[in-house]
Amino acid sequence: MDPAETLPLAGITVIDASRMLPGAVLVRMLLDLGARVIKIEDPRAGDLMRLTPPLVDGIGVGYCAYFRGAESVTLNLRSEPGAAALRELAAQADVLLESFRPGTLDRWGLGLEGLRAANTRLITASIPGFTHGDAVGHDLNFVGLSGLLDRLRSDEIPAAQLADCTAGSLACSAILAALLRRSSTGVGLHVTQPLAGAPLHFMTWAWAEETTEGQATTDRFLGGKIAAYRTYTCADGLDLAVGCLEPKFWISFCQAIGLPELAARGHDPGVDGASTIALLQDHLSKETRSSWLDRLTELNLPVTPVHDIASATKEPVFRACGLLEETPLPDGGTLQTPGPSLPSLGRTPAQPAPRLGQHTRAVLEEFGVDPALIDRL
Repeated sequence: MDPAETLPLAGITVIDASRMLPGAVLVRMLLDLGARVIKIEDPRAGDLMRLTPPLVDGIGVGYCAYFRGAESVTLNLRSEPGAAALRELAAQADVLLESFRPGTLDRWGLGLEGLRAANTRLITASIPGFTHGDAVGHDLNFVGLSGLLDRLRSDEIPAAQLADCTAGSLACSAILAALLRRSSTGVGLHVTQPLAGAPLHFMTWAWAEETTEGQATTDRFLGGKIAAYRTYTCADGLDLAVGCLEPKFWISFCQAIGLPELAARGHDPGVDGASTIALLQDHLSKETRSSWLDRLTELNLPVTPVHDIASATKEPVFRACGLLEETPLPDGGTLQTPGPSLPSLGRTPAQPAPRLGQHTRAVLEEFGVDPALIDRL
């Protein structure tokens, strides 16, 4: 038996009409779990991730990483032939993804309710910015609205797209739940994961504290205000993440670095805590990070390097946990990326990301689209 046939989503066909990172994160998880993904792209340029450098053989590496193993079909959904072709695909698919503003697909004659009426087993999933109106936004706006950006306490904009990636992951969970429900009812349903709501999952605890205490009290312990839980800069300018919340870890850490007198001062968020942080920073700045890590290795403490991306790709823990993979590229090479998304269940498809429109005619013919309509497209 083909190993791909044993994957959880083997036999599930997904039509992906979404765009950019939220949909890409979702698609990658579905691909890793064994689904067939047919990506619908604008004939003029395709998903903008294709155009984002650096490029490999003309395709953006981000697109290569997220869409390896997908199929590309180009359709102009604003035109009646393109909309008609999508209706044919949706009539035979299991899942349809989209990320347009609310009402957009209705204007194009592609309302999701109508698509599900034509195929009662179809699950439709939307990843809009907001669920109502014409409001627009990007990751920065959604993270800012939730209170998360303020909680990060930095003058710099987060370089990680927190709302986009979280929304894609949450949408995957919703789709899996919908597939489970369909297995007993035989009927699909619609799920929506707005990008504006995704950062709120980081904020539940903080919001609960705010409504009872008038402030987010976990900040005292998890926001860098205690010596036992923060980062420190070493002699070589590299940072060390010290996560010794448990007293047993903090005591062992203080003993190992030669400051046993700080063993009772690691968890005070007040003035005494600030002086402890200053003492510890001064002490750790006298040796290199590798020197401190060598001293701590055998103690099995929650103390780790703060990696940049270049050093993170070489972190042996990730490979040991099966969290790295070699993604095939269009030029025959490979690209090391995180994944598979769910390592205990998923895999890396052997096929590289598709060329724009590479599978248009073959897929439309397979789904029985009228040859005359295919020629018009």
